Amino acid sequence: MKTLRPILLALTAVAALSVACPAKANLVTNPGFETGDFTGWTQGGDTSFTGVGGTFDSIAPHSGSFQAEMGNVNTGFLSQMLALAVGTTYSVDFWLANNFTGTNSFAASLGGFTGFSLTNGAASGYTEHTFDFTYTGGSTQLLFTFRNPPSVWLLDDISVTPTTVPDGGTTASLLGCALLGLVGLRRRLGC
Repeated sequence: MKTLRPILLALTAVAALSVACPAKANLVTNPGFETGDFTGWTQGGDTSFTGVGGTFDSIAPHSGSFQAEMGNVNTGFLSQMLALAVGTTYSVDFWLANNFTGTNSFAASLGGFTGFSLTNGAASGYTEHTFDFTYTGGSTQLLFTFRNPPSVWLLDDISVTPTTVPDGGTTASLLGCALLGLVGLRRRLGC
């Protein structure tokens, strides 16, 4: 039985930690446009001069082989409905490039909350932008709005991941039970 002690303790610890630390999966479908098109996304507004492609005017995708290209004259948008949980905080992260300084605009929002907005942005390579959002109910739409005549915005590597998950004490209770189990096991084995 003494040889089983370390194994039982390790298995109990792993079980406790796996319940206490949920995975943070990206909720966005086709986040890097690697399907070569807008699969999973809804386009609207002015969709002229928008598409998915590889390197554009010497700006390669941030990662992978593809990026979204948006150079419409009037405001257009890309959106996606996500499965969000009330009371959970999410981190929205994306990479944005602009190949021309001029009259333009770009905004990113989740659930109706605009976390990023830029007007008359200067030409730039890829820059990471991040904002946090706590979902309280209502719309679950991830929305990017943009216009950039006569040039394009380039968008890549979008992620929406939970950063906090409300559990009403369930995780803490399970972790507490696991720790009590470890103490009881230790006593039973005479450690």
